[in-house]
Amino acid sequence: MSVKFQVQMTDKYMYDFMLYHNYTHASGLMSAIAGVLCFAVFLTKISNGDMQSSILWLMCAILMLVINPQNMKARAKTQVKNTPMFQKPLEYEIHEEGITVRQDDQEVKNTWEEFTKAVSTGKSILLYMGRIRAIILPKECMGEQYEEVMKMIHTHMSPKKVKIRHIH
Repeated sequence: MSVKFQVQMTDKYMYDFMLYHNYTHASGLMSAIAGVLCFAVFLTKISNGDMQSSILWLMCAILMLVINPQNMKARAKTQVKNTPMFQKPLEYEIHEEGITVRQDDQEVKNTWEEFTKAVSTGKSILLYMGRIRAIILPKECMGEQYEEVMKMIHTHMSPKKVKIRHIH
């Protein structure tokens, strides 16, 4: 049995991956916590009438909670635009041996053993092959085949590697 579908990589899918990847690692998580703390200090300062320092704290909160994600969104757009592989659709075939990715006359096969982690975001299934390298499988590209893809992942990967919290 195999499942085939095509993915046209977009900045929306890349941004979803970058958000997950950034905010599930220590540095991104610490940045978000620091942003919330800066905003809390801002509220405390403004309620005490300290306008000058409250503006500084608000600026720090905006930097960490608004500007950082917006920069990430811009980087996702640039990455998709500047990566030749993302200019044409990728065909994914998920089968008993692993995942085959095809584009034009090129083909790359990854065995199930190569995947170190499978996670789900709001928009995609991410199959990691190491710390930062991942296959991005957008849920909307899978369509009705989503359940079959999930069965293949759960069948062929160790339960310790599958960190998928919710089903489609």
